Amino acid sequence: MVITTVSFLFFSLVALYLSQSFVTGNLENLNGFILIAVILSGIFLVLQLKKEWGCLKCKIKQNAYSLNKNNALTILALIVGAFITFYLNHSIGLGGVLASAVVGLLGAWTFKSYAAAIYCGSFIGMACSQIFSNPLYLLVAALISGVVFVLSVHMFVGFGGKLGFTAFIGTFLASHIFQTPLRTVDPLPGDRYLMVFLFVILAGMATYMLQRTVDMDAVSASALVGLTFAVVYPDPTNVVVIAAFCATFTGMVSYNRVKSYSEMFFLSVLTGVMFIAAFSLFDGSGGKLGAIAFLTTVSGIGMMDFMRTVKRKINGYQKSTITAEN
Repeated sequence: MVITTVSFLFFSLVALYLSQSFVTGNLENLNGFILIAVILSGIFLVLQLKKEWGCLKCKIKQNAYSLNKNNALTILALIVGAFITFYLNHSIGLGGVLASAVVGLLGAWTFKSYAAAIYCGSFIGMACSQIFSNPLYLLVAALISGVVFVLSVHMFVGFGGKLGFTAFIGTFLASHIFQTPLRTVDPLPGDRYLMVFLFVILAGMATYMLQRTVDMDAVSASALVGLTFAVVYPDPTNVVVIAAFCATFTGMVSYNRVKSYSEMFFLSVLTGVMFIAAFSLFDGSGGKLGAIAFLTTVSGIGMMDFMRTVKRKINGYQKSTITAEN
């Protein structure tokens, strides 16, 4: 109970830190619409975190956490995914998206029981080589993420981006431990917004559709869509390909969380907003794209739940008014 509580609080604090960073780090750079959307996202993130804590307390009573041999294998799989991706990314020169997508697909098709851990590790391997100039730094980041992965198994189930968020935690903490701070770059130019939104919507919807129509697992769907964009587009390192890969993590959301294509479309649009807001921040960090998708999914689902509640109340009021008039 204590371990799970502390883990949830830590998970939530990192999420809230990222959310406020998207606002405070961009006050002078974002237009009014995107800034308001990011602020609203932060508000609903807080509300949804509170709701998830209530759900988690019920799960804790039913699923007592225990250490076992499988935990060690899971962490090992995550570490292997990180190192292979880092090698493909920097030594072979595939680029982060292509390297991660390839490792994710191989993991999903050959080691299904550890596919999520391998894919999570691949996001750490997407990190800039300046951050992990020493293999020890990469190992520490992977170990941290591996522990977080194991401890958060019952948390935020079905939310897109959870794997990337877990990878970001390891990268972020390791960069501070070894004093290799994450970079801040120039904001995304406004003339790129339209293409970013287009690629994000296509990738998010495609990933979600693969899960629903052909019953493909979330890791395979995300990696396959990401690989397709990276191979088809002339430059696999272009910002639109990176944005599309980010959206595939949002598209990993489960059907229990998002039940219609219209809801997925809303989350895809919100992913585009959050991607633009976060573009200049934490550059070069592994897991950043997944972290964006995670914040988007958690806050976006909170927004949709709120809108459903308002709609039910309006419908109930209308029905009661009609009944009273009759």
